[in-house]
Amino acid sequence: MAADESASPEQSPVDVNDARAVWDSLPEEERTALRDREAARLFAIGSDHQRNGRLQDAIPEYTRALALNPNMAEAYNNLGVVLRATKRPEAAVACYRRAIALRPRNASSHSNLGNVLRDLGRFEAAVASHQQAVHLDPKNPDTLHNLGVALRDLGRRDQSLDCFERALDHNPNHVPSKLDRGRSLLLAGEYAAGFKDLEARFQMRRFQLRGTDTPRWDGAKVKGRTVLVQSEGTLGDIIQFARYIPMIKEQGANVVLEAPAALADLLATVPGVDKLVFQDADLPKFDMHAPLLSLPAIFKTTATSVPSAAPYLSPPDPGAFRLPPGGDFLKVGIAWADERPPVHASITPGLAPFLDLAGLAGVTLFSLQTGPAAADLQNEGSDALIIDLARRAGGLAGLASYIDQMDVVIAVDSAAAHLAGALGKETWVIAPASPDWRWGITGDTTPWYPSLRILRPDRRGDWQGLLDQTRRDLRARVRRG
Repeated sequence: MAADESASPEQSPVDVNDARAVWDSLPEEERTALRDREAARLFAIGSDHQRNGRLQDAIPEYTRALALNPNMAEAYNNLGVVLRATKRPEAAVACYRRAIALRPRNASSHSNLGNVLRDLGRFEAAVASHQQAVHLDPKNPDTLHNLGVALRDLGRRDQSLDCFERALDHNPNHVPSKLDRGRSLLLAGEYAAGFKDLEARFQMRRFQLRGTDTPRWDGAKVKGRTVLVQSEGTLGDIIQFARYIPMIKEQGANVVLEAPAALADLLATVPGVDKLVFQDADLPKFDMHAPLLSLPAIFKTTATSVPSAAPYLSPPDPGAFRLPPGGDFLKVGIAWADERPPVHASITPGLAPFLDLAGLAGVTLFSLQTGPAAADLQNEGSDALIIDLARRAGGLAGLASYIDQMDVVIAVDSAAAHLAGALGKETWVIAPASPDWRWGITGDTTPWYPSLRILRPDRRGDWQGLLDQTRRDLRARVRRG
């Protein structure tokens, strides 16, 4: 058979020493230009990975680019963004600081640094970084919005609202500023204006609800018609606003509730639900729709007219989950970490400060903690001190059965806290120094859950001091029986 004449001739191997000699013979400026060109190529690859959500793949490309050109401020900035998104905040801080050292007048890097400092609870430093970003770019609605959020963390509500207003002056359609202005107004108890601002969520491209091709119910007469109520928000949001469903039923409507699978069994117990469908199942016929988080605005809820009757849901199978025998002790359920995604999660104390409660005589502690933090029990060697109920429950319906058997629930801002409040259980909620709007700015009560008591730290981040006081309160609770 004839040889394949189209085949490429065999290539001689490159001698590494020859290549090194060629490289060393180049003028320094030419070598620098080649390194910079390759660094730019690697940076572009990393940016493409980042844009397409391949964050872990972006990290080595940015790292190689910076090894070739350590003066690439944009690579440090982008690497900081990726490290923050992959929950490595301290490394992200270092990257942003390097980016700022190389390019001190880049407002974006200052703003990004402020965001990650806020993640770490370093609120004063976060405000300083955001103020520098606004100084450098005073008309950018993103930097103004970020400063507003950081100021709200410090309790400086009026200054925070001013930032959101200024951002909206420069861009009236800046959705993040509308939403956070709404949350700040709700935090202050200005419910009408606050819930109106929250309607801006429908302008977000990623915000999708099914059934919006039908008319949206605005509170008009609906007797004999079928209304689809679309669940939205976090699990805690859904539990909190499910209280409005009986009010729709009282209008004479047939109510179809679309619910996430994690809450379906529980929400089926809410009075007024005629039919419940999973969020990924086919929808039945209906005449109009009502987004769940829009119901407070539809019913014109104010801080003094919150529908607060509880319980408004119940364990679907209360006999299926029974507490293990624990003697005649006070049964206390605890949840120490926020299970929500980072965009929604608040800063929480973790398990360690709760361990002092385990030493109280007359108290049995039960873990209601869900999500990754549930592993803290084993990691901290606390399995013998705290009985893990969340693992036995197998879901929120089972957890509700266990919560219903508690004497007291002590929880951070989490689905467990909302669930206990909706069941009407005595609940102590540990609020962060910068609380979610539903817990208000001051005071130890909330109109949303009459059985709930709010615990607030005297100083920002003083979880141990707060739990020490909680221990004393719990000891007194034991004495009262």
